[in-house]
Amino acid sequence: MSSKIAIKGVMKMLDEESISTEDLLSDEFFKKYSSLNSLEAFEDKFNINPGKGVTKEKQTEEIIRRYTEFKNLDEMKNKAIEFYAED
Repeated sequence: MSSKIAIKGVMKMLDEESISTEDLLSDEFFKKYSSLNSLEAFEDKFNINPGKGVTKEKQTEEIIRRYTEFKNLDEMKNKAIEFYAED
């Protein structure tokens, strides 16, 4: 389990933009918490246009629920921060 100090440090680094999305959402993160093997594979799921009347936000939520262990983007982001802080 990550310490609160480590998590706060990661959050500060995010605010300062010294951690990239690729660093935070690493292949190891996806292998552990999703049915996909990488951020690239996850991003590929967004190349499909949402159905009529489906917003990008709704599409994002559906992709997250379908391919990861998370219910929404905030839950995924929080776990990614915690996972990164463990290293």
